[in-house]
Amino acid sequence: MGARIFCVDGTNLVRTAYGYGGPAHRAQEQADAERLAAILARLCADDDLEVELFFDGAVRAMPGGPANFSVRFTRELSADELILDRVRARAWGRGGAVTVVTADGALGRLTRSEGGRWLRVAHGTPPESVADRIGGRAAR
Repeated sequence: MGARIFCVDGTNLVRTAYGYGGPAHRAQEQADAERLAAILARLCADDDLEVELFFDGAVRAMPGGPANFSVRFTRELSADELILDRVRARAWGRGGAVTVVTADGALGRLTRSEGGRWLRVAHGTPPESVADRIGGRAAR
């Protein structure tokens, strides 16, 4: 069996894990996004696991990682659209199901209807717990 692919809805996870407000909210959101990326990059030391982390908006600096870890930015589209495109492409190509990691119920249900899997994350789940859940799911 090939690598297990996980598409992580980064914007959703960062914004539901932390509350933002005040004049410095963009800088704090960026710092939290970088922290999530670094945690998931470390998780990808396992070659049987591939993680694609999606963020809404323009390209910005993020920590790198191994070849089986990538960060994608959507620019004009929503991260949900790109994630669902990835789910559909893998399902139609008979490459196996993609697991989408999100707290967004609508995206999770669409993922399942398109042949993917949904790893449901509760609002406010810390990034370390998200990584633990991905690692546990990949080990199955």
